[in-house]
Amino acid sequence: MNLIVRHAKPWLILSALLLAGVAFTAQAREAVDIQWDDLMPADFTYKSLRDQIDYSQYDLSSLSDDDPEAQRLYSDMTQLLANAPVVDALAGANVRLAGFVVPLEMDGDSVYSFLLVPYYGACIHTPPPPSNQIVFVQTQGGYEMGPMDEPVYVSGTLMVEAQQSELGSSGYTLYAGRIDPYL
Repeated sequence: MNLIVRHAKPWLILSALLLAGVAFTAQAREAVDIQWDDLMPADFTYKSLRDQIDYSQYDLSSLSDDDPEAQRLYSDMTQLLANAPVVDALAGANVRLAGFVVPLEMDGDSVYSFLLVPYYGACIHTPPPPSNQIVFVQTQGGYEMGPMDEPVYVSGTLMVEAQQSELGSSGYTLYAGRIDPYL
């Protein structure tokens, strides 16, 4: 056996081991802690979004919640928030980000996908944050969720992949490798 291995081509050995079911993993990269501000381009401001709406077409002092004009303004604002710019340089980064879980796909207590948001109640009781402040998280086999008001750390590969849900639009997708309590 030693003679065969010594003279065999490396790709042949690797192929044989893979066929035999031997698993290989790339050297684990340490997750880099990021903050929510890191998900926004340096020149991004909420004011830059607000300035994209022509408020002169609305009489803001007389709008009520059930006014069709108020609903149109809300729709315009929601559309802007859903298309907030992202940081393309983060694509493929191994990151760790703290936030709150907004479950999307569940089975019992197991959450298979969720939105990670920077503050408790985002996407539930208030209009959603901009899409660059919402991260869609895909778990591997589910995550046993604790109370919604307790933050978590999510570690994994961050991709610049937009996701739409009825609770909000995310500008990023995080393929979770770990989900830990925020301590």
